[in-house]
Amino acid sequence: MLYERKEVWTEETFDYQKVQIGDYVDQAVVNNAINCLPPAHMTSQCSQMGEPYSHREDPETGTLRATYATFKKVAGEWPNGIWQYCGHCFRGETVERGKAPFDCC
Repeated sequence: MLYERKEVWTEETFDYQKVQIGDYVDQAVVNNAINCLPPAHMTSQCSQMGEPYSHREDPETGTLRATYATFKKVAGEWPNGIWQYCGHCFRGETVERGKAPFDCC
């Protein structure tokens, strides 16, 4: 399946190690992400996997915050939605930002 001339990852092809920010995924991929654990954040336009992926320093506050695998809805209606993978974002956000904390070891 294509969306905006780009291949859409499906339940059968999706791989967290290969997906890139901006790639499109189908509804089944998002369902799997939010059904494996209670979601960290879920609205009709943004869904985030329930377990933090990492922590980053928020440049606005200077504090460490958890990041989550994030999907933003771009088209369609359930059960045929098309979502965009946004990377690892702060809760409720769809843009990956911040920096990894300093590692002294």
